[in-house]
Amino acid sequence: MKQACTVILLAAAMYVMCSSASAQVRSAGLSFSYGEFSATLRLPDREGWILRPSLNLDMTRVISGESVYPGLSADIFYLHIFAVKDFASGERMEFYAGPGASAGYVRNYEGEYGIMASFAGCAGFEYVFKSPVSLGVSLEPGLGVHLAKDMYGEVNLDFYSAGFFNSLFPHINIRYRF
Repeated sequence: MKQACTVILLAAAMYVMCSSASAQVRSAGLSFSYGEFSATLRLPDREGWILRPSLNLDMTRVISGESVYPGLSADIFYLHIFAVKDFASGERMEFYAGPGASAGYVRNYEGEYGIMASFAGCAGFEYVFKSPVSLGVSLEPGLGVHLAKDMYGEVNLDFYSAGFFNSLFPHINIRYRF
């Protein structure tokens, strides 16, 4: 897990150093939720909009002891910052929301590992300190499908219930802005 996060953070740093200068702020960080750890980027698209790709480790089955290996997924959100509250101390709070999509190789409830695809939404806020660190909380509910073989070798297409129920838990984010 540490290796995957390190690779993502290095890729983010290379992207920032190699891209053209921009007045908008980029950030990279980690996100934690019930049974999920993510490495995320926040990349400016245009004024008030951000792309937020992330690489996620689904640790639900690992934590419960049912599996040794985590599931792996990636998602991307197109978020609009719809409100900003500036404070006299130089700190601020940003409120954002937007649509997204996710895909990966994960395990569903009562099932095997398989391919997952889902549509999702994201709504949250982020507290931006004077230092280049920000903390945030977001909800990312999603609806998706899961394609996997059962114990008889039959291929089943099911509702991705594990993703839906786990997405109802809030994500806690910490990011470094540069």
